[in-house]
Amino acid sequence: MDKLCFHLLTQAPDKKELYDFQEDAGWPRSEVALTKPQDPRARVQWVGISRDKRRIAIARLELAPVTFCFVSELIIRSDCRRKGVGRWFIRNIEQLCLHLTIPRLLLVADASSLPFYERLAFAPDPLVPGYLKKDVSPYRAKVLRTR
Repeated sequence: MDKLCFHLLTQAPDKKELYDFQEDAGWPRSEVALTKPQDPRARVQWVGISRDKRRIAIARLELAPVTFCFVSELIIRSDCRRKGVGRWFIRNIEQLCLHLTIPRLLLVADASSLPFYERLAFAPDPLVPGYLKKDVSPYRAKVLRTR
Protein backbone atom coordinates (compact mmCIF):
# COMPACT_ATOMS: atom_id res chain seq x y z
CA MET A 1 0.00 0.00 0.00
CA ASP A 2 1.20 3.46 -0.82
CA LYS A 3 2.00 5.92 1.94
CA LEU A 4 -1.06 7.12 3.84
CA CYS A 5 -1.36 10.48 5.58
CA PHE A 6 -3.71 11.11 8.51
CA HIS A 7 -4.65 14.76 8.95
CA LEU A 8 -6.99 17.11 10.75
CA LEU A 9 -9.15 18.98 8.27
CA THR A 10 -9.25 22.74 8.75
CA GLN A 11 -12.93 22.77 7.76
CA ALA A 12 -15.74 20.34 7.12
CA PRO A 13 -15.88 18.86 3.65
CA ASP A 14 -18.14 20.81 1.34
CA LYS A 15 -21.54 19.32 0.49
CA LYS A 16 -20.35 18.00 -2.86
CA GLU A 17 -17.45 16.08 -1.33
CA LEU A 18 -19.59 14.76 1.53
CA TYR A 19 -22.29 13.65 -0.92
CA ASP A 20 -19.64 11.99 -3.09
CA PHE A 21 -18.32 9.98 -0.11
CA GLN A 22 -21.86 9.08 1.00
CA GLU A 23 -22.84 7.98 -2.50
CA ASP A 24 -19.67 5.89 -2.86
CA ALA A 25 -20.56 4.17 0.45
CA GLY A 26 -24.14 3.54 -0.67
CA TRP A 27 -25.53 5.87 2.00
CA PRO A 28 -28.39 8.31 1.49
CA ARG A 29 -27.40 11.95 1.15
CA SER A 30 -27.34 13.74 4.48
CA GLU A 31 -26.14 17.15 5.60
CA VAL A 32 -26.60 16.31 9.29
CA ALA A 33 -22.87 15.75 9.57
CA LEU A 34 -22.19 19.38 8.71
CA THR A 35 -24.20 20.69 11.66
CA LYS A 36 -23.17 21.46 15.22
CA PRO A 37 -22.34 18.64 17.65
CA GLN A 38 -25.21 16.83 19.32
CA ASP A 39 -23.57 17.15 22.73
CA PRO A 40 -23.00 20.73 23.96
CA ARG A 41 -19.71 19.68 25.62
CA ALA A 42 -18.24 18.65 22.27
CA ARG A 43 -16.63 20.37 19.31
CA VAL A 44 -16.61 18.97 15.79
CA GLN A 45 -13.31 18.04 14.16
CA TRP A 46 -13.16 16.41 10.74
CA VAL A 47 -10.23 14.11 9.97
CA GLY A 48 -9.14 12.49 6.75
CA ILE A 49 -6.72 10.14 5.11
CA SER A 50 -4.96 11.04 1.91
CA ARG A 51 -2.89 8.93 -0.43
CA ASP A 52 -1.02 10.54 -3.30
CA LYS A 53 -2.79 13.88 -2.64
CA ARG A 54 -6.21 12.19 -3.01
CA ARG A 55 -8.55 12.09 -0.01
CA ILE A 56 -9.58 8.46 0.41
CA ALA A 57 -11.33 8.59 3.79
CA ILE A 58 -13.10 11.03 6.09
CA ALA A 59 -14.63 10.94 9.55
CA ARG A 60 -16.47 13.41 11.73
CA LEU A 61 -15.42 13.49 15.36
CA GLU A 62 -17.28 15.12 18.21
CA LEU A 63 -14.50 15.72 20.72
CA ALA A 64 -15.48 16.21 24.35
CA PRO A 65 -12.28 16.11 26.42
CA VAL A 66 -11.98 14.48 29.04
CA THR A 67 -15.08 12.44 28.41
CA PHE A 68 -15.45 10.97 24.91
CA CYS A 69 -14.98 11.16 21.17
CA PHE A 70 -18.06 10.31 19.13
CA VAL A 71 -17.08 9.02 15.67
CA SER A 72 -19.53 9.40 12.80
CA GLU A 73 -19.48 9.64 9.02
CA LEU A 74 -16.41 7.39 8.89
CA ILE A 75 -16.26 6.58 5.20
CA ILE A 76 -13.49 4.86 3.24
CA ARG A 77 -13.61 5.11 -0.57
CA SER A 78 -14.84 1.82 -2.01
CA ASP A 79 -11.65 1.18 -3.99
CA CYS A 80 -9.62 1.42 -0.73
CA ARG A 81 -11.73 -0.87 1.45
CA ARG A 82 -10.54 -4.23 2.77
CA LYS A 83 -6.92 -3.08 2.58
CA GLY A 84 -6.34 -2.10 6.22
CA VAL A 85 -7.19 1.58 5.73
CA GLY A 86 -10.13 1.53 8.17
CA ARG A 87 -8.11 -0.17 10.91
CA TRP A 88 -5.26 2.32 10.35
CA PHE A 89 -7.74 5.22 10.44
CA ILE A 90 -9.26 4.10 13.77
CA ARG A 91 -5.79 3.68 15.29
CA ASN A 92 -4.89 7.22 14.30
CA ILE A 93 -8.15 8.52 15.75
CA GLU A 94 -7.25 6.69 18.97
CA GLN A 95 -3.85 8.40 19.00
CA LEU A 96 -5.47 11.79 18.51
CA CYS A 97 -7.77 11.05 21.46
CA LEU A 98 -4.84 10.03 23.63
CA HIS A 99 -3.10 13.28 22.75
CA LEU A 100 -6.25 15.20 23.76
CA THR A 101 -6.68 13.09 26.96
CA ILE A 102 -9.96 11.62 25.71
CA PRO A 103 -10.33 8.11 27.18
CA ARG A 104 -13.22 6.69 25.16
CA LEU A 105 -14.45 6.36 21.59
CA LEU A 106 -18.18 6.02 20.95
CA LEU A 107 -20.02 5.25 17.73
CA VAL A 108 -23.13 3.73 16.24
CA ALA A 109 -22.48 0.93 13.75
CA ASP A 110 -24.88 -0.53 11.24
CA ALA A 111 -25.17 -4.31 10.95
CA SER A 112 -22.75 -4.51 8.01
CA SER A 113 -19.92 -2.71 9.84
CA LEU A 114 -20.46 -4.26 13.28
CA PRO A 115 -17.96 -7.14 12.74
CA PHE A 116 -15.27 -4.63 11.72
CA TYR A 117 -15.68 -2.61 14.91
CA GLU A 118 -15.89 -5.74 17.07
CA ARG A 119 -12.53 -6.87 15.65
CA LEU A 120 -11.12 -3.52 16.79
CA ALA A 121 -12.30 -4.19 20.38
CA PHE A 122 -15.43 -2.03 20.34
CA ALA A 123 -18.17 -3.41 22.59
CA PRO A 124 -21.77 -2.48 23.36
CA ASP A 125 -21.98 0.41 25.81
CA PRO A 126 -24.14 -0.75 28.72
CA LEU A 127 -25.03 2.84 29.61
CA VAL A 128 -26.06 4.00 26.13
CA PRO A 129 -28.10 1.37 24.24
CA GLY A 130 -27.26 1.12 20.55
CA TYR A 131 -23.77 2.60 20.95
CA LEU A 132 -20.43 0.86 20.79
CA LYS A 133 -17.56 2.02 22.98
CA LYS A 134 -13.86 1.47 23.17
CA ASP A 135 -11.64 2.65 25.97
CA VAL A 136 -8.43 4.11 24.60
CA SER A 137 -5.40 2.91 26.49
CA PRO A 138 -2.30 5.10 26.86
CA TYR A 139 -0.27 1.88 27.00
CA ARG A 140 -0.96 1.34 23.28
CA ALA A 141 0.39 4.78 22.33
CA LYS A 142 2.38 4.75 19.10
CA VAL A 143 2.91 7.27 16.39
CA LEU A 144 0.99 6.03 13.35
CA ARG A 145 1.42 8.93 10.97
CA THR A 146 2.25 6.93 7.86
CA ARG A 147 1.93 3.42 6.68
